[in-house]
Amino acid sequence: MTVHSRFCLGTLVLGVVLGAAACKDSPSGPGTRTPTTVVVSSPQTVMIVGSSIQLAAIVYDQNQSPIAGAQVQWESLTPQVASVTPDGVVTGVAIGTATIRATIGVIAGDVELTVDPDPCVTPIVLNVGQVRILSGPAAVACITLGATTTATDFLFVTANATQQLDNLGLYQVAVPVATSQSALASALGLQALDPQLAAEQQAVAYSDDLEAAVRRQEFDLMRRVAPAVRARAAQAGPAGGAALALAVAAEGDTVTYRVPDVRASNLCTTYTDVRAVVKRLTPHATIVQDVNAPSGGFSDADFTAIGQEFENVIYRTDTLFFGRETDRNADGRITILYTPEVNRATASGALGFIAGFFWGGDLVRRTEYQQQGIECPQTNEQEMFYLLVPDPNGTINSNPRSVSMVRVTTLGTITHEFQHMINQGIRLFDPAVQAAETPWLNEALSHMAEELVGRAKRGFADFQDLTFADVNPDPNQPDVYNSYFRQNLVRFRDWMFRPDTSSPISAKARDQIAPRGAGWMFLRYVTDHFSGGNARSFLRQVVAGPDVGLANVLQHAAGGQFDDMLSGFLVSQYADGLNVANLQPRYTVRSWDVRSVMTGASSNVFPLLVRPLPATISTQSLSGSGNYFRLTSATASPET
Repeated sequence: MTVHSRFCLGTLVLGVVLGAAACKDSPSGPGTRTPTTVVVSSPQTVMIVGSSIQLAAIVYDQNQSPIAGAQVQWESLTPQVASVTPDGVVTGVAIGTATIRATIGVIAGDVELTVDPDPCVTPIVLNVGQVRILSGPAAVACITLGATTTATDFLFVTANATQQLDNLGLYQVAVPVATSQSALASALGLQALDPQLAAEQQAVAYSDDLEAAVRRQEFDLMRRVAPAVRARAAQAGPAGGAALALAVAAEGDTVTYRVPDVRASNLCTTYTDVRAVVKRLTPHATIVQDVNAPSGGFSDADFTAIGQEFENVIYRTDTLFFGRETDRNADGRITILYTPEVNRATASGALGFIAGFFWGGDLVRRTEYQQQGIECPQTNEQEMFYLLVPDPNGTINSNPRSVSMVRVTTLGTITHEFQHMINQGIRLFDPAVQAAETPWLNEALSHMAEELVGRAKRGFADFQDLTFADVNPDPNQPDVYNSYFRQNLVRFRDWMFRPDTSSPISAKARDQIAPRGAGWMFLRYVTDHFSGGNARSFLRQVVAGPDVGLANVLQHAAGGQFDDMLSGFLVSQYADGLNVANLQPRYTVRSWDVRSVMTGASSNVFPLLVRPLPATISTQSLSGSGNYFRLTSATASPET
């Protein structure tokens, strides 16, 4: 039998045997843009003999900004395997590995390509743990598998490696043997029938929807005010000038703040004035509570513990991995405001709730808004987090909020929102940056922050391979798990249920939980394999940009190509934790035992949707994602 498939341009097919028998220039003057880096981009890193692909090269200057119109020279270092034209078109000549180089002056960038035989003509023979990548329409027109002498177990993953966000690929996978009518993987039943899992997803989606609305307003506002902010910073520095709330001298002081209505369509003009008492001062935080907070809330000991957690774990970890925050009011601290105004944002009886938020509008002064013709009287002109308060008796919207629940939840919220604060501040002031970070990567970084702070809290290393028992060792005491790990796993589980309908690099990460979960795990995978072993340096570079989205990741990913990242990521989400013999490390997740942690977070069922073969299946995939198929045989198989 032959495996026939039809794909749109930019997709790829992967196969892994899960079990079978062995069968630099001198300094330049002011204003000069000096090329310092060449990044070669390829739509695929595997091709077949006789096929051609178009390469592209981006030249970056000393500020890591792309130089538009820079011309490179192309060269094949292995012309006997692949040739390249002056325009960067590569053609496979013979089976082997080819290196293609792009140069400008003495600066060069390389890409390594594999040239394989035509799978329609030469049957594919794989040993246990081997993976074969097939890219492009010619390579996936048909796939012939060599004969085997014993039982076999193949995993096929079809994927859309187009870099255009939310490109939809429609295709058909056909194995023309008696068509299987088997039910889909148990993941679909798990999704439909387990009410606890469904409730978890809905609760996470509730808070994600609100944050997405905040980020949308912020994205547009920052674009409009950036020129005024940068001009002011060039004159006086980011902290220059007076601010609304001056540096607080002592605990016990009362300060007035403007809390934006997080449900409003314009946070600049819809807000509430509140008075708050300073409860704790730490080296990097001013912790305040609204004077109208309900009774039965935080004790003095709680505020002390919150300050210690922020200072010793959250602040230290987030700044280590993502960079430093701005200081618009020159007080050296971030204001952490607990206020019932956040409680009021959650409707009575809602399944989920709003724990808190950061609003980038606070990083801009009124005078800077006015210079751009924008009215934003709400701004507090400083770095702030807005968080809900304990309300044990449910006096606000009849929604009880215990002290312990608020403590646990808001710590994770601060961690997540702190990355947004750092990211927004860096991009607001850096003149090399042309735009705020794309939603999918901005959210992936903040979800990564949750994981990294959880690791720091538990004493885990940056790349330590974690199981479910590691992150949730005692289900009766799940505070650290609930604060820093659980929500990422809930989001990623939603992607695993239906990987064909969402993607880690999707713009839908603004308001859907599945792409946010997938974005976190994809960034985690890229950090594991393309950071050069230094997660902290890599993530700081990504936050600093100055590019955005996938281009930003590729710029800093040690020469990695997107289809390499995508193929490794997709295979790893099935194969990791299976201990498949001879499987290359790139097809595993270095820092997580995926099968253990996702099974533990999913009622002891591994939630990834895998369709059985033989069958004829018409399906789809968004760019950056794919579909999983499994073909097994209990006996020897002829050439198929």
